[in-house]
Amino acid sequence: MKRIIAKIALILAAALVLPVLAGCGKKEEGGKTKIVIETNGRPSPFIYTVDDEKDALYTTKDGVFLAGYDIAVLVELFKLPAFADYELDLSVSSNSLVDAQQGVIDATINNWSYNKERAESYLFSYPYTKSRYTITSALGTSINSFEELADSGLIIYGGAGGNTTNAIERWNDSRKEGQSKINLQYTSVDMTVQLDEAIEGKVALIHDQPVILKYKDTYAEQFKKLNITVLSDDETAKNITANNTSHILFGKTGAHAKEYQKLISEGIKTLYDNGTLAELGKKWIATVLGDETVSVLPLESDFSYLN
Repeated sequence: MKRIIAKIALILAAALVLPVLAGCGKKEEGGKTKIVIETNGRPSPFIYTVDDEKDALYTTKDGVFLAGYDIAVLVELFKLPAFADYELDLSVSSNSLVDAQQGVIDATINNWSYNKERAESYLFSYPYTKSRYTITSALGTSINSFEELADSGLIIYGGAGGNTTNAIERWNDSRKEGQSKINLQYTSVDMTVQLDEAIEGKVALIHDQPVILKYKDTYAEQFKKLNITVLSDDETAKNITANNTSHILFGKTGAHAKEYQKLISEGIKTLYDNGTLAELGKKWIATVLGDETVSVLPLESDFSYLN
């Protein structure tokens, strides 16, 4: 009797797990395979929500209206002939990295950059974005490096797992006794508060160029009292990432990780070759930011697998 009860319990447990995993690589009635992808839904102009569906590039099953460069890239990918047998299933979740790592979803897109820690758990697509990083501080100041930032004593607000947060953590860990460290504080302080504290000379902000220019457009009055310094490519490569590119991530435990890494990477290269990627960058980054000099287009040499 105990064996029968135990067997029933195992069957029920398996039944509960199956619906979670069934969405990944599931064949729909129309014969298409659903590729399940999650995004955190920010930062703008890469990913953001809109109030009106007519302004959206994609509407999730939960009724979230999504727009932005990353979403535009995804939508164009699924228009390619190579994706004729696939359907995009995109949703918003603050746990997208964890869900991808555990194989609950097929992939996550959120302007993710490469680092060694992520490479242990995820496969990276070819890049669809290349960014330059900036440090924003009070008017009259100019911070050009991590070294200068550490010596300034200014606070940097960071969120766990963020690209620049990880970079600062690594940099601080590498410092020897007696060397100054960057004053990193983990918080979710509202951006308006961060800007006010930067104006007061308490805080500095690190963002990639398109993100900070979007903030500049939104908070124009505050930015009149701030200075944006673009870090050199050497500084970015040395202290933030040698691969200042963004990728779609596939959890290595995912049933279709390698298959979808190849499918989506080849799709991204197709969009690059036919000029679509450049057009999307101009429309959803340069034009939105009002600065035609901003380019997020990867270089030909960037198209290779990082793992």
